[in-house]
Amino acid sequence: MTKGYFFLFIFRPQLAFSLFEPNVDKETLVWIIIVLLALLFMMFAIEIRRALLKRKPGSIFRFFRKVRLEVSLEKDRNFKPQVLTLTIRNTGKREVNIKAPVLEYSKIWSKRKFRLNGINGNQIYPMFIDPGKMHLLRIETATFHQYDREIKSFYWARIIIRDVEGRKWRSNAVKLRKSLVT
Repeated sequence: MTKGYFFLFIFRPQLAFSLFEPNVDKETLVWIIIVLLALLFMMFAIEIRRALLKRKPGSIFRFFRKVRLEVSLEKDRNFKPQVLTLTIRNTGKREVNIKAPVLEYSKIWSKRKFRLNGINGNQIYPMFIDPGKMHLLRIETATFHQYDREIKSFYWARIIIRDVEGRKWRSNAVKLRKSLVT
């Protein structure tokens, strides 16, 4: 509170002393509000300046660029599929730079995620997909069952894709096995 009196004393000395008097008039209250608004405006301007200095080039216009992807996941059998097929189709007007997709197995209460880096040990992500083009990836589920035996008891699988700029797309959920709920 003493800092407030100090600022008032600097800007208008009679205003600072009038606060201690029992009858404070309307002009005093208006000046207090003006000083507080000026300080608030200065703090707001400093924060905006910091945000503009920290931003990446082109990050403001990122929200106006429409990128459309269709992500679908298909299976070869109704239950306990051996191969899942991921299809990514760029239906927009701009090219997309996507990161490695994430395969998400889920049960009722738990989830398990695996990052798919490429084919046969060769990394192919991040990759560009031009407008009108599509990308196909065949995923063998046996490799994940060898890595973690509990995955056989999971009910659903889906793919999550992010691009380099942070946008996110999800595929449809594929049922892997029957459960009491579904």
